[in-house]
This record gives sequence, structure tokens and C-alpha cells, in this order.
Amino acid sequence: MRALVLSAGLGTRLKSQKPKVLHPILGKPMLWYVLKALKEANIKETGLVVSYGADDVKNFAGEGYFYFYQENPKGGTGDAVLSALDFWRDYEDYLLVVNGDAPLIRAETIKNMLRFVKLVQEYENTKLSAVLLSTQLPDPTGYGRVVKDQEGNVIKVVEEKDATPEEKQIKEINGGLYLFYAPHLLDVIFQLRPSPASGEVYLTEVFSLMYQRGYKVRSFMAEEPTECMGVNDRWELALAENVIRLAIVREWAKKGNTIHQPESVWIEPDVVLEGDVEIYPDVMLKGNTRVGKGAVVGKGSVIENSILEEGAVVEPYSVIKNSTIKAKAVVGPFAHIRDESLIGEESHIGNFVEVKKSKMGRGVKAKHLAYIGDATIEDDVNVGAGVVFANFDGKRKHPSYVEKGAFIGSNSLIIAPVRLGAYAFIAGGSVVNKDIQEGDLAISRPKLRILKGKGKEKLTAE
Repeated sequence: MRALVLSAGLGTRLKSQKPKVLHPILGKPMLWYVLKALKEANIKETGLVVSYGADDVKNFAGEGYFYFYQENPKGGTGDAVLSALDFWRDYEDYLLVVNGDAPLIRAETIKNMLRFVKLVQEYENTKLSAVLLSTQLPDPTGYGRVVKDQEGNVIKVVEEKDATPEEKQIKEINGGLYLFYAPHLLDVIFQLRPSPASGEVYLTEVFSLMYQRGYKVRSFMAEEPTECMGVNDRWELALAENVIRLAIVREWAKKGNTIHQPESVWIEPDVVLEGDVEIYPDVMLKGNTRVGKGAVVGKGSVIENSILEEGAVVEPYSVIKNSTIKAKAVVGPFAHIRDESLIGEESHIGNFVEVKKSKMGRGVKAKHLAYIGDATIEDDVNVGAGVVFANFDGKRKHPSYVEKGAFIGSNSLIIAPVRLGAYAFIAGGSVVNKDIQEGDLAISRPKLRILKGKGKEKLTAE
């Protein structure tokens, strides 16, 4: 089977300069979800109809697809299919046509529609000319209605503005996903005419033309009504995102992960949870993130393109980006780990500590109010409260190296480039701009002067 994705829409109602199909849902463009469904349905040849923002769409989708340019992006769905005529004109099988703004379509539905075609042919000895996805809605207002004859054949799809009062009572609506027997589609598509109201050529008009020729058209009921939901404005974009988000969260919960208040949790499609993970409310797991078995992610934390190994704990309101947290390490609360940092096993990065592009060994402790940038820190190092690694001289970033077991006292300033030897001891409040050898004690403080009574005298004067 071949598939044709209609991705030339302007997205006027989204009020954006971005191509409609590239608007993001959970960090992925809408088009990504459609292409993913086609790939999972084992469709080998896929064409994309592009127009507005064609280069952006092509750059996203990449190689492996056939591209067809629609001269008039306002020409409608019928014109879009005609723009790709070379893709299916001589094709002797079924062509799947799907909108690029239909991110809720599932691969299993596509497979079931094809099975349905084969079953009808086998048991009814009837060649279906088309199958359209549909669903029943209690309130179908705003959707095109599927009109059928007494035998269940589709007569036409009528838009609400053109429907009679009787047709408006029909609950079955058009889902915007179609299977066409290509030779029969070719037989009728050139008879399509632009709508007098909008000037668009509607693909749905082929169903009435097929019926008039005696061709058989059936509908196929979607398992989930949300599959028939397209995205035409920002609110529908938000609703579609919510449906996909909840489906992802539900899937991970059923695979053995605890997710508290799932309605508040954000998990993007490429994220992997390895089991027995515990996710608290308002967490965001983004990009290529992997969360190891038994790890815990506290309330309000954001993890992006990062790895949490088995048993790692992220305390509330921490941010981790492009980094690795090793097994049984603890990060947070209110910590920020970024830029390819690595936090070693059983290390603890605590309150309001920022770690940038640094590597830490096992059992490192930096529990309070520190900045660690461009540093390599070996096992069992203690970084006191208020410690700053000054890594930037105004032009370049410089590295620091702290060997095993060193102790850096509170409020010390480590001016890179510098190396602190194993078991070196930096007294609190020191400024260190020279290498400290193994086992040495470094103290750098101004002399403390105490002037008797001068404090009270000053306060009285003021």
C-alpha cells in the first residue's frame, strides 16, 4: 500500500508563520505522529504534498519520501491529491490518503482498515472503491456527516453548512482518513469542481461520484473517537496534545510505573521508563530521556535528554538537561544539572546547586548553594555551601580538577585553571588560584580586626 500525506495547509486559524504540520505536540511536530503511524503500519512508499513552508517540511521529514508541490495551498484536499497524480496515477492497489494535521491516527487502525477491505472482498465478493474512517458523536456539530443508503454503502459526505435538517441528525462523522482503490479514484477525481463558496476542491466529493457510478464505498468505525480529531486552531492543538499525553502516561503506568496525578505529568514520545519508576505531579520528561528501574522523580522536576540510572532520586523542582545521573545518586531539591554533566553513584547534589559540564565520581557531596562549572571531581569530595568554581575569565572557559577525598570549605572561591590534590583541605572562605598538593591545607583570608566599642559608636551616630 502507498500513502499520501496532505501537508500543504497554511494553518490560517493557527495564526502562525510556521507550516501547520510543524506545530509541536509534546516536543514533536504534528507530522511526526502521522509519519510514525504510517511506518508502524508497514507502509513502504509515502508521498507528501507540500506548499507553504515546503523547505521546512522537507528538512524535517528528510529523505525516503516522495514530495509533490501544490501550487495553490488554498486549493483544497482534492487539488492536493491531484498535485500528486504522478505518485498514484498508474498504481493498481489501494492508496491511503491522510491529513498531515491528524496526529491521533493509529497504525493499528490503518491495518484494520486494510483487513476490512480484504474481508469485504473475500466474503461479499465485492471490490471496495473506497473506505473512509468515521466515528459516532453524541453531538456531531461542525463535522461532515456520512450519508448512507439502506445497505450501508456511503452515498456522500456532506459538510454541515450544506446539510439538510435530516442530514444534520446523522451522528456518524467523517474522520479524514481514506483508502482509495487507485484506478477507481482516477476514474472520478477529474470530475471534481471547486466549491462556489470557498473555491476549494474537496476530496470528499469523490464519494458521491463513486456512488453514482455504482462503485462501493464503506465507512470503518474508529476504535477511539479521538482518532477522527483534526487540528485546525490552537485550542484543538492543545486538546490533541492532551489526548496523546494521557495515552503515553497510561501506557507507562500499565507497564509498571507509578505516576501520581497523571493529569499533570508530561512524558514525551522518546522517553523510556525501565519499570518501578515513581513520578510525582507536575514532572516533565522530555526528549531522549531514560529513567532507570526504581528511580524517583520529585514534584515539578524537568528532565531533558538525560539518563537517570537505577535507584537515582531527583528531589522536587530540579532541572536536569543533557546529563547522566548514576545509580543511587540524589539530586535536588532545586538543583540544576546541565551540559553533559555526570553525577557519580551515591553522590548528592543538593539545594540550589548548579552543575555545568562537570564530571563527578562516587560519593561526592555538594549539598548547598554551590556552582560547579567545567570541573572534574573524583570520589568522596565534599563541596561546602556557597562554593563557586570560577571557570570563565571573560574570554575562555577553564577547567578545574579535584582529586579524591578533598574537602572544600564553605564560601570558598576556586579560580580555574586549578588542581586540588587528594585529601587537600580548603579552609572556609578561601580564594584558591594555585594548585594545592595532596594532603595540604590551604587558607586564604584577610586578617580580622576587632575595634572595641566602635560598632555601638557607629550605630549611635547614625
